[in-house]
Amino acid sequence: MDRFSVLPESHLFTIVSFLPFKEAARTSVLSKRWRHVWRSSKNIEFDERCFANVDADRAVQRQVFIDFVRQWVQNYQEPTVDRLSLKFSLPQNNPRVVENCIAFALARHVKHLALDFSDPTWDVHDLDDIAHPTPFDLPLSVYNHPLESLTLSSCNFNVSEFKNFGVLKEISLCWVEMKESTTKALLADCGCLESFSLRHCWDMDNFFCVRVGELMLKTLVVYKCRFICSYFEFEAPNLRCLRYSGTLPKFCLLRNGGLDEVDLDFGHETDGNESVSDLLGQLIDEVNPMRALTVCTYMLQVLPMGEEGIGSPLGITQLTLKTTMHDYEQHGIQYFLKNCPQLETLKIEIGSHARTRIINYTEYEAPCAEVKPEHMWNQNTIIFSCVTQTLREVEMKGFRASPNEIGLMSYLLCYGRVMEKLTITVSSQASGRGNPQLYRMVAEKTRDLARTAAPNLQIMII
Repeated sequence: MDRFSVLPESHLFTIVSFLPFKEAARTSVLSKRWRHVWRSSKNIEFDERCFANVDADRAVQRQVFIDFVRQWVQNYQEPTVDRLSLKFSLPQNNPRVVENCIAFALARHVKHLALDFSDPTWDVHDLDDIAHPTPFDLPLSVYNHPLESLTLSSCNFNVSEFKNFGVLKEISLCWVEMKESTTKALLADCGCLESFSLRHCWDMDNFFCVRVGELMLKTLVVYKCRFICSYFEFEAPNLRCLRYSGTLPKFCLLRNGGLDEVDLDFGHETDGNESVSDLLGQLIDEVNPMRALTVCTYMLQVLPMGEEGIGSPLGITQLTLKTTMHDYEQHGIQYFLKNCPQLETLKIEIGSHARTRIINYTEYEAPCAEVKPEHMWNQNTIIFSCVTQTLREVEMKGFRASPNEIGLMSYLLCYGRVMEKLTITVSSQASGRGNPQLYRMVAEKTRDLARTAAPNLQIMII
């Protein structure tokens, strides 16, 4: 007899409610007692895409999904629902399904509501073609409900009704038109808002400037939106987390105190020169001070081009590099090691070369241009103070055993005198350099290099 067998059924309902919906469904195979427990989950996710089958007609798949949702709603016995998520493309073809789901959730005092009517075939990487029709209007009954979080994707809404959301703390809007006036009105009406997210939105004005009193906002996410602007000004005195992905604007953040987390991704940019480098340097100065910073391959390539650079050393203790470990990124990696003297944790996330845009270096004059990228980690080596004095943990994901990866890892093992933990996660994808088995063999050799490294270093290879 296992320990779960002695638990009352109410405890089992609580357990499955903490699981993602698909995982909760899988508990039905554990035993006869668990067979129907997942149907009492308070965390419900209806996702049309989970019913996709390449061998079945799409209309048939859609009907199977609709029947599943209808039966679930009719048979659900619990008085309350904590979270309901509905992902359903082309809702105008079956509006009653959506209306019944929403009515079901509101009747059970749902706190977190997510409605996603986007089409899975839309290209999430194309900023020039993100304006898609929004065929469904959010019902008026939703506005009078005390929601704590609301996610709308490809769904029309009436911003003037948002003043009724007295306790709303999180808003996420995707695949919708967002004018500056709409953003200002929404933030002004939702006084308790702590998290605001815009993804794949369009039609911002030329000058994006949001100043709305004493915002409680702590997290701001702007992800691959088409903003026709060169200036981005946002006043949020309590802001602690900023995540931005898209084209490069000039930032002005008005806040009190430092940021806890900043994530910057300008992967859609294709040009790089000294003036752009200086703009990036000013942007980093604008978001400084901060505890953790995540930067993209574009920043690693372009930042070393400029003369001004970062105004003062960064006080960050955690740095995440989203990189392909291309030759053109090596100067950028050294650039950040130089400017982060208090760095304690370094995370290197190695992505695919397929979506990486390599900058044209015809006018490139890097500070260390006389040193070839392939020699940066083993010839004329610069020893950075963070590596020898403060760096304690290094994590490399997507290891493919390229010369630059091996060179950087060897450098950190050689000079990382206070390192305590090194985690290497090998890539599961084969490439021109080999396969996962070969990557692991090369990674295992770091254990030999570690003999001369920090005495307390632990190495984990996954």
